[in-house]
Amino acid sequence: MKRRIFEACVLLVLTAVLLGCRKNEGAPSSAETKANASAAVRQDEVPTIWVYAFGKVSGELQRAMMDSLRAHYPRCRFAGHLTLPDEALTSRRKDHKRYRADFLNRILVTHKTKENMVIGLTQADIGLDDFRGRPHSGIMGLARGVGAGVAVFSSYRPRGHAQLFSVMLHELGHAQGLRHCPDAGCLMQNANGGNPFSKTSVFCENCRSHMEARHWRF
Repeated sequence: MKRRIFEACVLLVLTAVLLGCRKNEGAPSSAETKANASAAVRQDEVPTIWVYAFGKVSGELQRAMMDSLRAHYPRCRFAGHLTLPDEALTSRRKDHKRYRADFLNRILVTHKTKENMVIGLTQADIGLDDFRGRPHSGIMGLARGVGAGVAVFSSYRPRGHAQLFSVMLHELGHAQGLRHCPDAGCLMQNANGGNPFSKTSVFCENCRSHMEARHWRF
C-alpha cells in the first residue's frame, strides 16, 4: 500500500514538472526580453530622412537617389515636391539662373522635427553669395550646419548618379555631426571648389564609424 502511495506521488511530481516545462517552452528569457526591448527602443530612436524635390526633378533621378538611400539607411521617405522660389535666385548672376543653397535650407528647416532629418534634391544650379572670395560661387551641396539635420544637394555638377549619391552622403555626414576630414580618400574631405567625388566614394574608418553609430550601413 505504501509503495503504491509513493509511486502515485512520484507520478504527480513528474506530471507537474512536464506541464511546467511545456508552459515555458519557447518563452524568451528575462535577458532576451530586455535585449528585444532595448532593440525596439533603439529602432524608435532612428530619425527618418525626409527627401524633398525642389523644382522639376525627374522621376528616374528621384527613384535612383531613394533606392541608394534605402540600401544604406533604415528609415527614409520621399516627402514631396517644393517650389523653387524666385526669391532664392542670386542677384549676383544676371546671365544664369542659380539658386542660393542657404535660402533653400531655410525652406527645408521649416519641415524639420525632432524625429526626422530633411534633405532637398534639385536639378537646378545652386550656389552661395560671397563664398571662396567671390561674389558668388556654384556648389554641389550644402548642409545647414554641422549636426543640424538639414541639407540640400544638386545634380547640376556631379557626373552621374553615383557621384550625386556621394554628394548626398557628404552633406548628410555634416547633417549628422561630421566636419570636413583631412583624409584625402574620405568622402568628408573639403571639396575646395573641385569634385573629389570623382575619385572617392567611401568614408575613412573614423567617419564611417561615426555614421554607423547613427544607423548607417556600408
